[in-house]
Amino acid sequence: MNKRNILPEGTRDLVLNECEIKRHLEKSIDDLFSNWGYREVITPTLEFYETFNYYPESLREEEVYKFFDNKGRILVLRPDMTIPIARLVSTKLKGEALPIRIRYISKVFRVHESLGGRRNEYTDCGIELVGSDGIDKDLEILVLALESLKKMGLKNFKLEIGNIEFFNSAFNDLNISNENKENIAKLIEGKNLKNLENFLKSLDIKEEYRKFFNKLPWMFGNRKVLEEGKKLAFNKDLLNGISYLEELYIQLEELGYKENITFDLGMVPKLNYYTGIIFRGYGEDIGDNILAGGRYNKLIKSYGVDLPAIGFSIDVDLVVINNIDNNEIIEKNRDMYKFFYGNKDVVQAIRKSEELRKQGKVVELFYDEELSEFKIVKCGGR
Repeated sequence: MNKRNILPEGTRDLVLNECEIKRHLEKSIDDLFSNWGYREVITPTLEFYETFNYYPESLREEEVYKFFDNKGRILVLRPDMTIPIARLVSTKLKGEALPIRIRYISKVFRVHESLGGRRNEYTDCGIELVGSDGIDKDLEILVLALESLKKMGLKNFKLEIGNIEFFNSAFNDLNISNENKENIAKLIEGKNLKNLENFLKSLDIKEEYRKFFNKLPWMFGNRKVLEEGKKLAFNKDLLNGISYLEELYIQLEELGYKENITFDLGMVPKLNYYTGIIFRGYGEDIGDNILAGGRYNKLIKSYGVDLPAIGFSIDVDLVVINNIDNNEIIEKNRDMYKFFYGNKDVVQAIRKSEELRKQGKVVELFYDEELSEFKIVKCGGR
């Protein structure tokens, strides 16, 4: 095999129709965000390592591409967009009227040593709502997440909602180290039931707490899950976390999203800077989540400005790679023609074909030496 033709692991080419589908999806989502008042920002692909390392919870070193510049400083290829947005809000956007609504389409890079079908390069398309807290802003973001899934043409899409405070509140009455807390979180998130049970047995905690944590991996589904969560709750904060999700559900139901909402009370994301609701979006026949986000009220404070925020990002490439049937959308988008011309007719062919392009049509030029006059063939759309 010619090594010059090999791509790095975790990367891939998108070609021809794949690119058209991707650009169409990006534009549809970008237009949606713009219509809600979200304004675009573009940040550098390269950031200083310190920018991410300043808030340790945001960084998993083994997942970051690191290298040195010519001054010996450590740089990274950004592994996510939330941290650059936090930096931006604390610098160039400092003093802007609140709330600040931001949108972006950017590449992010993460190292996966054991790929298992995963990629090291992603296109993140997302939004952040900065400077305002409350259920109304959470609802706005959830609606935009749902509408984004709809814009991508996904069938039977679901938005799975959790509340990280439901998990965190369970530790209010427990004397458990952060290391043990992280271990419990990983086991719950990974649905590693047997290891979770054994680990909890090794801790000096009451049986009702063990029962609670052992049950969390099973606490996902429709609204009935919230009722089950109430029965397991052993303090007021746990009940408040569920009540908040119930209130959001009622409003989403009124807006017509009842069939698209599920809950997961055991959702504990890897990026543990979240402080409130967390959510993931799924499409039928796609194994991984297409969309992920949540509220992070403490993150931006680490960069110099104390502002609450909530947002999400969409993995657009995942939709394209999984061959979702967006071809029909592209085909209906523009008419396509083949414009054949003969000897010495290329100048007139360009002029004539341009008239069709001004009408919004796609026109390709083809030379045919046997033709004495122009021939135009419509070949559908693309």
